[in-house]
Amino acid sequence: MYHVLFLENLVKMKLLFVSALLFWCILDHGASGVDIDGVSVKEGDSVTLHTDVKTKQQEKIRWYFNDTRIAQINGDHHKICTDVQCNEGTERFRDRLKLDHQTGSLTIMNINTTDAGVYKLLISTSSMDSEKSFSVTVHEVPDVERDKMKRKSAKEGESVTLDSDVVKNPNDLKVWYFNETRIAQISGDLIDICTDVQCDKGTERFRDRLKLDHQTGSLTITNINTTDSGLYELQINSSRFSIIKTYSVSVTAVPDSAAAAAVAVSAVVVVLLVAAAGVIYYHHRRSIQARKNGKKTLQDQDQEIGEEESSLIEAEASQMVAADRKSLDQTQTPQMSFPGEESTVHAKTQSTGADGEESTVHAKTPLTGTDREKSTIHSNTPSTGTDREESTIHAKAPSTGTDREESTIHAKIPATGTDREKSTVHSKTPSTGTDREKSTVQAKTLSTGTYREESTIHAKTPSTGTDREKSTVHSKTPSTGTDKEKSTIQAKSPSTGTDREKSTIHSKTPSTGTDREESNVHCKAPSTGTDREESTVHSKTPSTGTDKEESTVHAKTPSTGTDREESTVHSKTPSTGTDKEESTVQAKTPSTGTDREKSTVQAKTLSTGADGKESTVHAKSPSMGTDGKESTVHAKSPSTGTDREESTVHAKSPSTGTDREKFTIHAKSPSTGTDREESTVHAKTPSTGTDREKSTVHSKTPSTGADVEESTVQAKTPSMGTDREKSTVQAKTPSTGTDREKSTVHAKTPSTGTDRKKSTIHAKIASTGTDREESTVHAKTPSTGTDREKSTVHAKTPSTGVAKGARVNQTETKRIK
Repeated sequence: MYHVLFLENLVKMKLLFVSALLFWCILDHGASGVDIDGVSVKEGDSVTLHTDVKTKQQEKIRWYFNDTRIAQINGDHHKICTDVQCNEGTERFRDRLKLDHQTGSLTIMNINTTDAGVYKLLISTSSMDSEKSFSVTVHEVPDVERDKMKRKSAKEGESVTLDSDVVKNPNDLKVWYFNETRIAQISGDLIDICTDVQCDKGTERFRDRLKLDHQTGSLTITNINTTDSGLYELQINSSRFSIIKTYSVSVTAVPDSAAAAAVAVSAVVVVLLVAAAGVIYYHHRRSIQARKNGKKTLQDQDQEIGEEESSLIEAEASQMVAADRKSLDQTQTPQMSFPGEESTVHAKTQSTGADGEESTVHAKTPLTGTDREKSTIHSNTPSTGTDREESTIHAKAPSTGTDREESTIHAKIPATGTDREKSTVHSKTPSTGTDREKSTVQAKTLSTGTYREESTIHAKTPSTGTDREKSTVHSKTPSTGTDKEKSTIQAKSPSTGTDREKSTIHSKTPSTGTDREESNVHCKAPSTGTDREESTVHSKTPSTGTDKEESTVHAKTPSTGTDREESTVHSKTPSTGTDKEESTVQAKTPSTGTDREKSTVQAKTLSTGADGKESTVHAKSPSMGTDGKESTVHAKSPSTGTDREESTVHAKSPSTGTDREKFTIHAKSPSTGTDREESTVHAKTPSTGTDREKSTVHSKTPSTGADVEESTVQAKTPSMGTDREKSTVQAKTPSTGTDREKSTVHAKTPSTGTDRKKSTIHAKIASTGTDREESTVHAKTPSTGTDREKSTVHAKTPSTGVAKGARVNQTETKRIK
């Protein structure tokens, strides 16, 4: 009885607390209860939406865009996903989402107009849920204008201004970075301002050449030089979001005065050489004419000496030109011009019938400093029918430091029907340190009908330490009708220590109609010690109509010692109408010693209309000594209309020695209208020796209007020797107007030998207005020999106006032998 009153008071207090909490939420957040922050950005920018929290193990952070989940992270990192990892088939952001593992903040990179809308953040904990929204507006920017804003070119000595292009806000903090090093900073209230070495000691590379606009936060670099080329980043930080803008600056060198003087000297020497050659040619023509006339002039005599002198002058001039050219080569800058070079080699071999052609194009562009070379080899071999073409492109761009090489091999072999093409792209970008290689192999074999495509992408980014590799294999076999695709993504991030691998296999077999997809995600995070593996198998078989999906999640977190495994099997069989889902969750936490297992089976059978659900929860906590098990069975049978639910709760607590079991059955039968609920609670407490059992049966029958509730409480306390049993039966019958209640209390006390029994019957009959109450008390006390019984009957009948009372007292004293 005391336990029931305590639980009722506890429920009332909880309801009062929840009501007060809801009232506060309405006052604080308005009717909707959701905060909305607005942020406006331009195409190509990146934006970070802050959560203002640090993730904890019990927290669950989810991001939604237009009611579609796009990102999620749990406090223990056993569930992390973005974009297509969260929802298959919804890859709209394409690797442009980034989650902060410490705060759960979401970054959208290289944003575009289709990303505009409302982003909803939902943070769930064991005690409450919180929600807030961000309204993101994206302004469209033409490509030409965007390139003009993002890419800046200048010559040495000039000034370059990087515009922030935002309105001043006193709460914003603008921070400029060059190659991930902070070089300038300004707050909206102008309290926090710094440039170069003032921001980070030991980074004085610009030497008072940076200027900040105090109104807009724009950055100007004066007297710029080639070492200032690279990527600049502006972060505009506020309390709820951050905007990130990037700029690419390219600086080209200017020829110095020595180079200009060398060019002038070369020009003078060339003019002198031309003049000398003219004089020599003139004298040479006159000498020939004189010989024809048979004369030998003084000029002829001088010519013999002059030719010797001119040859010496010409040799000396050649040496000067060579020296000038060497000087020019040493001082040459990208602004000087180089002609292009193109060569072709064509060869035929009659003995084998081979016809080969090789061409090379080499070009340099002084304005941008680009050095590009393209070579092509094309060969035909009639004896084998092979037609092979190989091309290679190699390009270097000093302005950005990019070194890119692309090669393609295409071969056809008519004898086997093979058509194979392989391409490789390798690029390096020193400004970001990125080293990226992509290779693709595509092959067709007409004889077997096989089509196979294989691609691999490998990228390394030293600035972030990321090492990412993605491979895809796609094959088709017409003979069996199989269409199979396998992809693997492996990424390592030294900064966070994360090692993530995801593989997917998708296959279709038309002969059997099977459509099978299997995916596996394995992730390790050394920072938290989490080791998480997730696998999914989805298969469809049209011949039987079976649609089966099986998923498994296994996560280990050494920091907390948690070992959690979750598996789900969902299958549909249209032939029998069965829809079955089975899930199991098992978690172990060594720090607390908790071992928890939950299993659920839900099945629907359309042919019989049955809908059944069975769940079991088993938890052990050695630290508290608790061992609890809870099971539920819920079944619906449309054919009979029965709705039955059965639950069992069994708990053991070694600290108090309590062993408690509660059993409940709730059944509804529409055919008879019966609604019956039966519950039993059995508890044992060894410390006090109490053994208590309470059972309750409540049933309603609409056809007769009967409402019957029967309860029994039996308690034994060996320490006091008490054995007490109380039963109550209450029944209402609207058809006759009867309201009847019967209660019985039976108590035994071995210490005194008392045996007491009290029964009460209370009945009301609405049709006659009768109100009758009958009570009986029977007590025996062997120590005194007393045997006492008392009965009372009280009845009222309003129709006759009679109020009758009767009392019978009987007392007997017997000597105890």
